[in-house]
Order: sequence, then C-alpha cells, then structure tokens
Amino acid sequence: MLRVAVVGAGVAGLSIAAELKQANVTVIETEFQPGYHSSGRSAAVFIKPFVNPVVSQLTIDSEDFFRNPPTGYKKLAENLPNILVARNGEEHLIERYVKKWAPSCPWLKVADEAAIRKWVPGLASISSGVIDGQSLALNVHELLDGHRRRILANGGRILCASQVIGLEHRNGTWAIDVMRGEKIEADVVVNAAGAWADTLAALAGVKQLCLQPKRRTGVLVDPKRNISGWPMVHFADGQLYFKPEGALLMLSPADETPSPPCDAQPSELDVATVIDRFNARISIDIQQPERAWAGLRSFVSDQLPVVGFDPSVEGFFWAAAFGGCGVQTSPAYSRLAANIILDRNHLSQPNPLGLSMSRIG
Repeated sequence: MLRVAVVGAGVAGLSIAAELKQANVTVIETEFQPGYHSSGRSAAVFIKPFVNPVVSQLTIDSEDFFRNPPTGYKKLAENLPNILVARNGEEHLIERYVKKWAPSCPWLKVADEAAIRKWVPGLASISSGVIDGQSLALNVHELLDGHRRRILANGGRILCASQVIGLEHRNGTWAIDVMRGEKIEADVVVNAAGAWADTLAALAGVKQLCLQPKRRTGVLVDPKRNISGWPMVHFADGQLYFKPEGALLMLSPADETPSPPCDAQPSELDVATVIDRFNARISIDIQQPERAWAGLRSFVSDQLPVVGFDPSVEGFFWAAAFGGCGVQTSPAYSRLAANIILDRNHLSQPNPLGLSMSRIG
C-alpha cells in the first residue's frame, strides 16, 4: 500500500488525507491541534463568484459536499446570502463585478438602495449592490472533525505536537524525522504546511514557491441590536466586510499585510481601522471589540493554488498557496490531489485547472 505523509493538519492537509483511503496515511502537525492557524481563523464562508474563474470553478465543484455531507460528517453549511454594496460614486464597481461574474453566476441579482436597506437597515450613503443568494456559512470545526474521523476510520494516523525537523529522499523513500523522536518513512510527502510550505520545501531540498503569507484581521463586535436574518456584506471598494456570528458581527478590514510565517496576531491599528470603517458606514457605534484575531493567507504571484507533484523531486506533492479560498474549495482540490497521488504511475495526469507546479517559473 502506498505510504503517504501529509505535513500540516489544516483544512488542506486533512481534506487530502481523508480522500486517500487507499493509502497508508500519516498526518504530521506541529501544533497541539489540527486547524490551529489559518483554517481555524477563516471567515468560514462559501462564495462562488470569488477571486477568479479557477477558484470559482473549484468552489462550484465543492458545493455538493458542503450541502450534502458524506456519511460521518455533521451539518457543514447554512444559507447566508452575500451582498456586495457600492456607496455613492462607486456604481462602476458594481457594473464591473456584474460583467465579470453574471455569465457564470446567473443567479446574481442587482439591487437598488431600497432593496439593500431591507436586508441591512442603517447602511450609510449606499447606492446599489448585488445579491448572491447561493452563498453559505460553513462550519469549519465540524469539517475538520469530520475529516479527522474519516482519516482514523480509514486506518490513518494524526500526529500533533510533532514538528518535522528532518526530511530526506533516499532510494525512492522519504525519511522524515519529527521533533518528538519518531521516524516516519513514506513514498509521498504532501506539503500542506500552509504559510510554512516554503520552509518545509527548503528542509527537503526542494525549490521554493516564493510563497507570500499575508495577514488578515478579524474582529467580533456586539451591535446591540437584533441582527437575525442579516446577510454577509462586502463593500465594493474592498475596504470592509462583515457577517453575523450568532448575536455578534464579525468584521474584517480585508487587510493583506505581508508577513513571515508566524502565529499571526492582530495589530491595534488594524483593529481600530476596521471599527472606524464600520462605524462610518452604518448607524452603529462600536467602541471596543469583543475579540480580535488574525490569520495568514498565503499566495503565489498568479493568485492560484498549487496542487501537484514537484516536477524535479520524486514523491514531493504540493498543496499550498490557497490564499483565502482554502476552506471553500477543499472538497474539489482534495479529490484532485488524491486522484493524482494514487495514480503515481502516470505523474503527467492532466491537471484540468492549471494548478500544477509546472506553471511556477
């Protein structure tokens, strides 16, 4: 049986490991629990008109998994309409968005100011928007836990608090040393190390992607009003989005601050900025957040994920650079990854969305 070591127990690593039921799988995670970094700090939404056509297609291909989870998973999604809002003078941004996405997402509905205010009373100086009635709120905790159960049921292992400190390819086998002392051998190593993917590649002697992690801030606030039925709201200028989290609102300034790989923390300036922007755009006065956090979203230059075998090093598989789409596209790219990994006699198997390493110079 093919031996696969997956390094990283975020949503990418666990989702791929869960699909590899025909392999002997070991997941290796540095932190004390899966999903500690980016996966556990995401906005946890599913939006089909997102980023670019490739990411959108991966999202569409993932929809059935979230709406109808396989056996062993609890409920993963709730309907959560998403509204893109333009303020006065920004109508051209709505026109641009509709031109880009309406052909592939015909359910999008252009809405005037009155229609938007019925959804979210109190928005200031808005002119128009677009309503996406097919977006979802995702339960990332249940997603990760379902993957964990599936991996264990398939006979796999998940090793937490187990940092990889040595990685060498010898005679067709990967020898992996972990900090707690265990030595693991594998035919394939899946690099699902998130912001640390380049660090793991360097440890293995593999050419790096020039991955750029970027910090994204999240804040929970108490609006002190009934927000039942509110949608997610994105502002068309890309400066703010918010969504309901129970009786609270989660806000983000949509920041993309370059960062080294780290346990990301919110800056006081970013927290103050998002509260100021929110207060200026709606008739709610927030003074202090209930909680603030930050996570890292990692990119390569073309803003597409990298999913595929490294062309120069045998058995080294990349699952990296998911940016802000790693959760909502995970069912699709994990199936793709598993198909490629389990078909190792045909390493040139087509990668239909152009996600392979071959495009990286």
